[in-house]
Amino acid sequence: MKPLRQDLMAAWWRTFAVQGSWNYRTMIGGGMAYSMLPLLRRIYAGDPVRFSEAVNRHLGAFNSHPYLAGMAVGALARAELEGESPERVERFRAALRGPLGTVGDRLVWASWRPACLLVAIAAFGLGLGPISSMFLFLALYNVGHIAIRIWGFRRGWQDGLGVSKALHERWLDVVPKLLAPLILLLLGLDAVLLSRQVLDAVAWHGFFAGLALVAAFVTLMAFRWPRRTGRIAVALVLSIPLVWLGLAALNG
Repeated sequence: MKPLRQDLMAAWWRTFAVQGSWNYRTMIGGGMAYSMLPLLRRIYAGDPVRFSEAVNRHLGAFNSHPYLAGMAVGALARAELEGESPERVERFRAALRGPLGTVGDRLVWASWRPACLLVAIAAFGLGLGPISSMFLFLALYNVGHIAIRIWGFRRGWQDGLGVSKALHERWLDVVPKLLAPLILLLLGLDAVLLSRQVLDAVAWHGFFAGLALVAAFVTLMAFRWPRRTGRIAVALVLSIPLVWLGLAALNG
């Protein structure tokens, strides 16, 4: 039986929890089966034996970029609906892992997320408050994040075993290439803006400047002796914005 619209929506929402049962043995396999349950229940309605076999089939080891896991959920459910043999579903499932991880890492972790973060840092350097800068990052990032999840799930459900063609769409290659020079430009802009903030801090707050210098020194040391100084470096770096906010409040 073909899944209804509410089944598709339920499966898509569940992909947000696809990493909820992550483990070293099956990775996101449990999350995949959980996400597919609304679809498999409808597809195998009235046939509990085949339903149980399908659920167990998708509980096996699987890994992908979490935002593109919905593409695998949709494609695998379509394969089940079309009556593909368990052996072919298993081969298809194994073949999806590498491409979904590679495409997602390049598109999101290496391009979209750093670009959004650097835009928020630039806004902070230009005078936007820290809380507003944080919300700016979250807003920008999640626009892309949600769009990728919607696109991936839709294409997976529409294309089924032919979903590999979606992973070769031109925009998946163009977006990272367009963002690469933007990221470099934003890095330079942020360096200038934050340097100005540090110089202002040196002029106004000697303690803040000293803390920043110590944090920078310990961070460099952490690259050489991560076990000894890594935690100290992280603590110092994280304390800088707190000190900055405290001093700004005192002078406000």
